[in-house]
Amino acid sequence: MEGLETGFETPMRSAPPRVDELRQVARQRFGIARLHREQERTIGAVLSGRDVLLVLPTGGGKSLCYQLPSLLLPRPTVVVSPLLALLEDQFLKLQQLGVPTVRLDSTVGVADRRAALARIAAGGSILVLTTPETLAGDELGALLAKSPPGLVAVDEAHCISEWGHDFRPAYLALGQRLAGLRAGQILALTATATPPVRDDIVRYLGLREPEIIVASPHRHNLMFSVRDLRGDEKLRHLAKLARRLPRPGIVYCSTTKMVDDVWLGLRLIKVPCARYHGKMTDKERSEHQARFMKKGKRIVMVATSAFGLGIDKPDIRYIVHYQAPASLERYLQEAGRAGRDGHAARCMLLFDESDLQIQEHLLALSRLSPSLLGRFGRALAAWAGEERDANIEELALSAGVSQRAASSLVTTLVEAGICERVENRRVHATGPLDTLVERVEGLRSRFEVLRREDARRMRAVVEYASEPECRSVALRRYFGDTDPTPCGRCDLCRTHGVGMRPAGRIDRRPHHPRRPWQAPGGEVPRPELAVALPAGGPRADGHERRRRRRRRGRRGAQPAEHPTGAVRPAPPAAAPLSLLSPPSPLPPLDPAADDLAAELGAPGLPPEPQAAKLAGGPPGSVLPGGAPRHRRRRRRRRRRGHGPRPAVAQPPGTP
Repeated sequence: MEGLETGFETPMRSAPPRVDELRQVARQRFGIARLHREQERTIGAVLSGRDVLLVLPTGGGKSLCYQLPSLLLPRPTVVVSPLLALLEDQFLKLQQLGVPTVRLDSTVGVADRRAALARIAAGGSILVLTTPETLAGDELGALLAKSPPGLVAVDEAHCISEWGHDFRPAYLALGQRLAGLRAGQILALTATATPPVRDDIVRYLGLREPEIIVASPHRHNLMFSVRDLRGDEKLRHLAKLARRLPRPGIVYCSTTKMVDDVWLGLRLIKVPCARYHGKMTDKERSEHQARFMKKGKRIVMVATSAFGLGIDKPDIRYIVHYQAPASLERYLQEAGRAGRDGHAARCMLLFDESDLQIQEHLLALSRLSPSLLGRFGRALAAWAGEERDANIEELALSAGVSQRAASSLVTTLVEAGICERVENRRVHATGPLDTLVERVEGLRSRFEVLRREDARRMRAVVEYASEPECRSVALRRYFGDTDPTPCGRCDLCRTHGVGMRPAGRIDRRPHHPRRPWQAPGGEVPRPELAVALPAGGPRADGHERRRRRRRRGRRGAQPAEHPTGAVRPAPPAAAPLSLLSPPSPLPPLDPAADDLAAELGAPGLPPEPQAAKLAGGPPGSVLPGGAPRHRRRRRRRRRRGHGPRPAVAQPPGTP
């Protein structure tokens, strides 16, 4: 298929909104305080009358790039997506935000469908959520032909290319359909697209001198890591991660059986978890998904790749791929569901090369056989040459395939616009008869390319798992970004010391502004917070309290004179300095967590200091510093704010 010529001029906006106006609309209507740079560029280009190809990773905010313009454009905005769950989720959220929205797909009832069509016919600013199949129908197509949309947004645009990981024949006829709608602008969106896929998107959708905006394949707050594990090592390592890492999290498995096994294993070690796969009933899936999506609920979801479409939970702290994915595109899409709130999140792959055999089997079941497609196309052309319509059973018999395979082949040909279903379950060939076999052969060659690319994508997963430098650089290189800068956050960068924090304990306490009595040296940093002190009196701030506390701590080290004149007895002699060792920079760890600490970049377990052995006496014993145990314990409790301040014992003879 060659590039499409539209044959009409695109209306240009005389004065597109300024950036501050776009930010104000995003803040008032969507509650978004800040727009990303790619979002501002995309929205500005669309409102200026340009076609745009946007490649933005999962969780980067692609949906806002057409939701916000739908409020500013005077004509309807049509969004085309193959994901029904995503359409339903967006429709409910936009209704809550008060954005004019209608939804048209195969799941919408008759009454709601009639109301949606009436609202589109009324014109004005409205967002229309639909699928490629519904857009290709006569009902919505005839309505949009009368009132052309101001913007058509094609989500998951990589589905139009056989070089992509999720080729869908329904997208092939989308370019011709968009040319007939006379849309103002076309916005193509995808999360993952290699350079060949981008070229196909531009050519097949007929984008006119588009502005191509490509962001980094992943967000900066994601920390990627890979562990090479075999057999039962996976489940043991996953048990450690599930017990130690903060929740919520998602564990992706390739098969439903593995989902059930992992789910049962996590339940045995008392980890709160849920599951999701296609063999569960609708009620069970809804219950488990609602439990995971509940705000504030911190559990682990064990699921197949079917879970996650339309799921917008911002506080997911980690994604674990228990089995190797079929491609880096899918891996990056699923990993991008973590850390949408901007905080750090982990994306871990438990790699076993034998898992790729499972992916090969699953792809063989899901991909059409090119040879069967060619035979079926010739059988369909033979029936069309006799000007007769055949049913599924007759076509299966003519092509020598099973009825199940024939039904799948008919669905693919209908999506590609080569044939259509008519009454009595019969199939009618569309288009010129002399080009029917040629069109089927063209579709067959696409599936051959798709199968070759499947093998290449699985080899790329192996190369990513064996990457010696940086995971982020490997992902960027795969998607055509030649930036060699390491991320400093993945497991390889932490192992090589790239971008690591300086050695020592990291203070994880929240940093609050200093109060007047917390300033260094007791000085008041701001005049408006100055405390009036009595003339000649002591400081009434925390500095004086800290000074007295330090003085009390030194009393055990040297004799001091009491105000009454009595001299305190000298403390017992401290242990020799040669027996003491400097304090460890890290708190003692459980030996079972040593491998996890090594994976996360932390140093090994510190040796037990000699001072700890000297301090191992009864509760009333004296520490090497000279202070009794109970006194130091009480002092710590006072510093932490636990319990009342103990009464000071008065020396004998004091009134």
